[in-house]
Amino acid sequence: MAFLNSTINKIILILIISSVIFTGWQFGLETGYARILVGVTNFSVSVFKSDTHIELEKIKNTDSYQFKVHTKIDGRKGSYPQETGGFMQPMVIVLSWQIFLFFVLDRKTVLRSMAVNIGVFLFFQVLFLAFLTGYYNSDVQQFLFDTMLDSFYIIALILVIKDNIFYSVFKKQINS
Repeated sequence: MAFLNSTINKIILILIISSVIFTGWQFGLETGYARILVGVTNFSVSVFKSDTHIELEKIKNTDSYQFKVHTKIDGRKGSYPQETGGFMQPMVIVLSWQIFLFFVLDRKTVLRSMAVNIGVFLFFQVLFLAFLTGYYNSDVQQFLFDTMLDSFYIIALILVIKDNIFYSVFKKQINS
């Protein structure tokens, strides 16, 4: 596409895609993705713990959601919440980037990149939620959870940088 030979046009396109994804995120994509995360996490955690699960619940009098962990703490049933915001929103970056790549790379390369990037990001998010289930039972899990708490924007940025290095999406093209 001649339109996408210009770096400015690529930047405009990624901003438009990001705006559309973010709007969709605010109107229900986040909740759908959160349900997927909860399902995958509950399946993973059930292999190790039968008395622990996570739910997605709406916060009263708001349009916001939170994860609610139900587990046993010191032999007693307990539950505690975790906000979804900074944990979930970096997925907008990953999704926007992956859709953008469909406009600048061939389909096979994009699908391979998408499988790796979304797989890695999903893995870290499920791992984070799994650590959340044992937050009060293990100092190691508490440390790893706290370390990962604000790292998802960084992980998303690393995935974007990785693709830009491997595929040179913003490389200047020399006209012959």
